[in-house]
Amino acid sequence: MNKFENPLYSIYPRLYCSGTILVNDVPMVNWYGDDTKDGGYGGDTVTNTAILQSRKYKVVGKMLPRSGEKALTAENAYLSLDFLVCEAKSCKNSRIQFHPKIESPWDGLSENINYPSFEIQTEINVELPFELNGWQNSVDLLRIDKDQLFKKVIATYRQIYAIIAEHNAIKFLEISKDKEELQEKAFFMDEQRKQEVRQSIAHLFGEKLQLKPFVETEMKMEIFGYGKLVRLIKADGTSPFQFIPKNEEEQGPIELDVKLHIKKKGNILTII
Repeated sequence: MNKFENPLYSIYPRLYCSGTILVNDVPMVNWYGDDTKDGGYGGDTVTNTAILQSRKYKVVGKMLPRSGEKALTAENAYLSLDFLVCEAKSCKNSRIQFHPKIESPWDGLSENINYPSFEIQTEINVELPFELNGWQNSVDLLRIDKDQLFKKVIATYRQIYAIIAEHNAIKFLEISKDKEELQEKAFFMDEQRKQEVRQSIAHLFGEKLQLKPFVETEMKMEIFGYGKLVRLIKADGTSPFQFIPKNEEEQGPIELDVKLHIKKKGNILTII
């Protein structure tokens, strides 16, 4: 394997159906809702916040029908995953493939492809110059009564929703400290990059976009990260936190993906 001083590992999906890409049981890509009715999703996604130390990790691509459809067929569904790594300070010039591509085992000429869902998976090996605590040593949420956990998650999400609805970027950054710290270390951020991330959040909140309503009855709870992480999603798989863009006809909702953990026994749920 090529040695990088500060490696950024990423996945590049080409997704032509609804779906989720999980790395180390953490959803890194989610594509659901009305956007899936046409076209596809593609883009490089850095996975260092899911891979917190050097070892092997399972990667799963979950395929589901497009919005409004009931099945995956050779004509309407496809997923491929490329696995890339680069040097953090010179990513554009150093990116290489570190693991063979995987893809759904059919093409437009295949016959009798009709599935309600489908998964592709592989195992990747990564080498990192750090071992981050992140969320991997957090409380096992599977040991908490599911109904009680759901109530706590709902309450936490309502508090976060109120902060976002007020467009309070300072407060949002404050309650996202665990996530910010993990990203800064995992992505090898220098001070300039740290400031750019904070400014991008401030800019988004500064647009004063309307937030879609938070409807508790639409929410379902997902526990992942092998029991260490939890989030709410809507029935259609999208985030409960969706800004309505100014040009709705040209752009879909702007989603904020919020994952929670309990850092230590006795702590409250916080963003990670």
